[in-house]
Amino acid sequence: MLKHDFASCIQNLKSVTKPTSAALGRYLWTCSIDNKDYWLKYHLPETDVQSEQDFIHEQLFYQEITHKKPAWLLPHNLIEVSAIPQLNHSLGKVLILPNTDLWFGSLSHEADLTDVYHKIWSALDKLAELHRFGWIHGDIKKEHFRKFEQNPYLIDFEKARLISSSELRMDATPRYMAPELFRGASKDIQSDLYAFGIVLYEWLTQTRLEAGSYYEWAVLHCQNLTIQLPTQLMIFYPLLSGLLQKQQKNRFANVFEAMNCLKAHSNL
Repeated sequence: MLKHDFASCIQNLKSVTKPTSAALGRYLWTCSIDNKDYWLKYHLPETDVQSEQDFIHEQLFYQEITHKKPAWLLPHNLIEVSAIPQLNHSLGKVLILPNTDLWFGSLSHEADLTDVYHKIWSALDKLAELHRFGWIHGDIKKEHFRKFEQNPYLIDFEKARLISSSELRMDATPRYMAPELFRGASKDIQSDLYAFGIVLYEWLTQTRLEAGSYYEWAVLHCQNLTIQLPTQLMIFYPLLSGLLQKQQKNRFANVFEAMNCLKAHSNL
């Protein structure tokens, strides 16, 4: 994707690292390379153990999946950080990704329903392919669906796990956590689907769910969440209802059920 002489072609390098991330050893930069914008992501070794393991896991995921050329994977590079002297680090690798926009960004009240339909369908299609490859994302959120060359892509695979894995990790983002995760269940396809439902609900309503603590998020997802859509978007209610069922037995079992529901009720 990029030239080998990174030091000479990087321009406009800018740190966008948050103080809380830096405290864990996680660093982000933006830059220009050949007049195109990129993100650089790096973790300083021997800082926060869990954060470092997550970043190494993401590197291994990219190495495992890249040769299969999935349609949901952005073009990327993984290089030794020492190849970019401007970053002032000597150990570990840096992940380089194109700078992209949100796939689920702003949505006007006058949005064309066909465009909304295709935006949802395309994102579901990418999620379905990820699951077909045998992986769950494990950290579905709005920020992880990106638009690049007019197509949707997924990013941030630090929490990605094989569907066949029985590993139990309580590392989900409470805003997007399925009810069963609050009760100690393992992440699976249905927890990805629930999180996607929250992404869609907040996008279609252009609101953000609010809770002040982990306990309040648990009460919201396990008891209080109700779906209310603008009248003009009610054709998407059956899809959201199937994604956001509190009981797993009532929720879509896989992405294809969600796509079939979307197709059956949209009439577009």
